[in-house]
Amino acid sequence: MGLNNFRVHVAARVGLIVLLSLTMAWGWLAAEWRVTPVLCGALIAGLAIELVLYVERGMRGLTRFVEFVAHRDFSAPAQLPLKGRIFDDLQDAYRRLADQFRRLNLEKAAKQQYFEAVIQHVGIALVCFDDDGQSTMANGPALRLFGMPTINSWRSLERVDAELPGLVERLGDGDRAMISLRRDEEPLQLVLFATCFELLDARYKLVSFQNIRDELDRHEIDSWQKLIRVLTHEIMNSVTPITSLSALIRDTLVDDHSPGAMRALTPKDQEDVLRGITAIQTRSTGLLDFVQAYRSFANVPTPVFADVGVLPLLEHVRTLMSQDALERGITISVDCTDPQLALRVDAGQIGQVLINLVRNAMEALAGRASPRIALRGYRDESGRVVLQVVDNGPGVDPAHRDDIFVPFFTTRRNGTGVGLSVSRQLTHANRGLIGMRPAPEGGSIFSLRFR
Repeated sequence: MGLNNFRVHVAARVGLIVLLSLTMAWGWLAAEWRVTPVLCGALIAGLAIELVLYVERGMRGLTRFVEFVAHRDFSAPAQLPLKGRIFDDLQDAYRRLADQFRRLNLEKAAKQQYFEAVIQHVGIALVCFDDDGQSTMANGPALRLFGMPTINSWRSLERVDAELPGLVERLGDGDRAMISLRRDEEPLQLVLFATCFELLDARYKLVSFQNIRDELDRHEIDSWQKLIRVLTHEIMNSVTPITSLSALIRDTLVDDHSPGAMRALTPKDQEDVLRGITAIQTRSTGLLDFVQAYRSFANVPTPVFADVGVLPLLEHVRTLMSQDALERGITISVDCTDPQLALRVDAGQIGQVLINLVRNAMEALAGRASPRIALRGYRDESGRVVLQVVDNGPGVDPAHRDDIFVPFFTTRRNGTGVGLSVSRQLTHANRGLIGMRPAPEGGSIFSLRFR
């Protein structure tokens, strides 16, 4: 490397300065020369200045090198003005760093394209807002949902509905909300879900907008179809025999040879007519009871919420049903290991739901050996309070599991099909969910889960 080495250059300049300093001292003290010391002093000053400039030139090159790294500008190689092994090593490290940075940039761009493709592909509308309410991202489904070419901030949503920006602003991390609105005369039922997060010391809120209107419409149509089928079945079961018996009675009473006149009835005819009228009355009463049951289903009272202890509630239900259970030979047990477990519901309504479930279990246990019903209360892994009615009966036929909560659906001859549907309404009114699954040892488990 010779004279191109930084160390050699610096050492040579320092050596000349030392040599000139010694010559200046010798000329001044020993030889008593006056020109030589002055000349040496001038040379020393020039060499010192040149040494400083040489080092500064190297530092400026290093500064530019560091600025390239700091600004991540690896588009062109950084040229150092000085040579030497240390600068060659630094130049080589720079090239390796530039190659690594370009590779990371390519990976980052590929991941960015990947996530953008995923976000655009999902069917749910997604919009991300920063702490100032400005939109940093809105995918295609969001733009199509709101009919907007772009979403600049949550204030932009005022064009869709005046209440929507405020609702988005109030949403916290993990919060859900629902809003009904119209866009271009089209009704929308939006479910909003927010997730808040921090990225590079900045806070963001990612909000999803899901239009469930179509799904609700499909479920509503399906529910109406099921209800109409059940209503039609029940009404036809009553109206058909009434119509047939009415025609039979008319044929019995009307004289075929004298239109408009009644014929004389034999004792047997009188018995047939009386039997037919009695059957008509029975079926009419049954139809009236069915309508009354429908009224009870359609008029569920508003719950009055209060803090209710789970253990006292279960004990109360067992006490109410104990006499009926004793007569049927059924054992009712209560299992609630946490005596402090409580929930906020209407105690009367949830008690009625539990009574309905216990009665259904009793009906299912008819003729079973060692019939048992267990009332359970506990808190699940999600922190929700769960009430259960468990029996060891035959269980629910798999073909009927999807229909047991449908209004007026029943498999019992004298059932109205209202009990479970009303129980579901009461549970929903008390902010809970009701469901059924087969018990592992046989029978059924009806569960009420409350938030």
